[in-house]
Amino acid sequence: MQQPKETKTKLLDVAEKLFAQKGIDATSLRNIISEAGVNLAAIHYHFGSKNALILEVVARRVQPINEERFRRLQECENNNLTGPELLEGLIRAFLEPLIRVKVETPDRVQYTHRILMQLQFGSGQLLESVFHLFDENIKRFFAAFTKALPDLSPAELSLRFRFMVGTIHMIVVEPPIKKLSMFSEMSKLQPDILMEQIVSFLVAGFGSESPKPQTGVNNK
Repeated sequence: MQQPKETKTKLLDVAEKLFAQKGIDATSLRNIISEAGVNLAAIHYHFGSKNALILEVVARRVQPINEERFRRLQECENNNLTGPELLEGLIRAFLEPLIRVKVETPDRVQYTHRILMQLQFGSGQLLESVFHLFDENIKRFFAAFTKALPDLSPAELSLRFRFMVGTIHMIVVEPPIKKLSMFSEMSKLQPDILMEQIVSFLVAGFGSESPKPQTGVNNK
């Protein structure tokens, strides 16, 4: 007989797989309990509702990454890094925990990404709760980047932060564009080499001077 903790873990594993493979809307609670081999009462006991289950599926993957990112962020701050060293440290603190999960458990990252992509087109309390999983961590890093790059305006820093997130997204979740021949060579890079390439790229991008407006006929 399964222990309560084992039952909960089984339900989370099955729900994660079905939400990613079949879609959240197409997956019913009965689909989940059938594959997990438990009764309906178990899912209500552990989660209470489908939305609560979805949120815990996401939180189970996001929170450990957030915790590791914050630990590394604190290391940067405790070591009194400044200037380029602080910038590189912050980028590594944000990037490396996710890359490590990607290398160790690639399916887990893909499943989480597919679920998040479905949720971002929703609305209501569930979407707000999912965003809340990321919000505090992002605020902490944004404040740290502000100290590292005081000459950038909040708008410029926000834009560059989004560029970083977009870069990580393209590398880590491997969207369909990776199938284009021009991107095929990337898969041959070792994870540590890939990491250094991304860090070098992001350090240069974050640390570049603010561009000056271009003048010409196209800007009239």
